[in-house]
Order: sequence, then structure tokens, then C-alpha cells
Amino acid sequence: MAYKYDKRKPFRTDLEEYAEKWDGMAHLRRENGILEVRFHTDDGPVLFCEAIHAAYLGLLFDISHDPENELVIITGTGDSYLSMSDKEMSFEHVDYATSVTYDWWYQIATRVPLAWLDIPVPVICACNGPFTIHPESVLLSDYIIAGDNTFTVDRHLQDAGCAPIDGVNILYEKLLGPNAGRAMLLNGRVIDAKMGKELGIFAEVVPHGQELERAWEFAREFLQKVPSRIVRRMTREQITQPLREAFTKDIRSSLCHECYSSELRTDAKPEDGHVKMVDKEM
Repeated sequence: MAYKYDKRKPFRTDLEEYAEKWDGMAHLRRENGILEVRFHTDDGPVLFCEAIHAAYLGLLFDISHDPENELVIITGTGDSYLSMSDKEMSFEHVDYATSVTYDWWYQIATRVPLAWLDIPVPVICACNGPFTIHPESVLLSDYIIAGDNTFTVDRHLQDAGCAPIDGVNILYEKLLGPNAGRAMLLNGRVIDAKMGKELGIFAEVVPHGQELERAWEFAREFLQKVPSRIVRRMTREQITQPLREAFTKDIRSSLCHECYSSELRTDAKPEDGHVKMVDKEM
């Protein structure tokens, strides 16, 4: 099943292979070209750790290089999309023999946003709850259907004592505008479902539990209305281009400044502050 180089056969990936490979992180199923990616931890809400963050790169690569994927739906499990951490894997038994700010933060966080944007087909997010850790997995989607229990917030400054410039600064500027984006980072304000809809971040807000059903309904309607494969893909290319340009221009510089400032702290180790930031309520 795995691809082996053949000059007569262009490279591609196959769902039958990568669905099994990534099943411990996301359950994948496809129906008529619509790929559902449901993130989970042991079939419950995602418990974030750096292994998940790094694994996005491989999972998204496989999804992006499967020509049978015509539209992607991403969602979480239970009442949280991405707001809780795996404390054992994230903080207690991690080997920081290498530089955490380079090998764990810079190397991964500079590449993940572009990996999301490299998906060549429209991406719908059925956001089933709060997403307070690496919100780009939601905010870089083309069409976000949020449950009414959804909220997001960035409190790098307030809780982690860390510069809030790991890419959320780029997203906030693009989605909210320069002044509002800066203010949101400085005051750590929560964006709930109602505000997100008013700001235009969420396309729809539905009762919690109906997000995925509505996403599939929208996806099927979209494929019927836009039957041309190339039109869908070129639309995706163009509407994501401004974000691709912004991340290409700024993400490495942003991460360098976050890592540099974290390394220079005298009051805490770089990784210590993040313990205070995760698992936050509104």
C-alpha cells in the first residue's frame, strides 16, 4: 500500500494506509470525497501534548497528498475541541535534553500553520467546544461551524508570562484588525460563540452536539453546488493566499522572538509558564 517510487506513477497517499497510521490521534472516514477527521485522545476529548502538535505535520501531509479528498471536515470529540492538556506527556515526564524553545516550539510551530494551509481543498471545522491551545487548527479553516459552548482565548502574557507571538498574533491581526488584535492579546479577552459570530470568525453557531451533523450537511450541499474539482481547489488556493503570505512573512520572526524572550527569563524556565496557561475555564 505504501508508495514506492515509480517514474510512471506520481506520488500520492492512500486513506487505507494513513487512516490506520494516525488512528490513535484522529479517526478518519471518507464518504463521496468528503474526509472527516475527528481528533481524540482515547476516544475522548483531545488532551494536547507536543507529540500531537508535531504529528499534525505528518497527518496533514498525508491528507494533502491524497487526490481522492475533495473536502475536509475537522472536528473534536466530546465537549472540548482543544482546551485540555495531557499533563503526564506535556509537563511531568518530558525529556528536555534538547532545547525546548527550538526543537519543540520553533521547529514545529513555524511549520504547522503552513501545513494546515497546504491542504488543497476547502476545510470545514465543526468546532465542538473551546479551543484555547494552538487555535490555528480552527481559525485557519475556511468555514467554521461552532457549537454554542465554543470559546477561545489567548493568555500567553497573563498566565504563561510568555510573549503571545507564536502565530496567534498573525491570526488576530488578520481576523480582527491590527488594533483590536493587539488589544485582545494584551487584555486576554475571551471570544465566545456569540462574539465570534459577530466578529465574522464563525460562519455559523449551532447548539452543541449539532456541529458535525451541520458540517456534513454543508459539505454535501457545497459539493453539489460546486461540482468542479478544479474550481474548488483553485478557490481554496486563492482564499488562503493572504494567510499563507502572512505566515510565510512573519511566523519565523515571531517564533524567534517568543523563544528568545522565554530563554532570557530569569523567573522561570521556558516550559514552566505553560503549565499555568492550559486547562483554563472562561
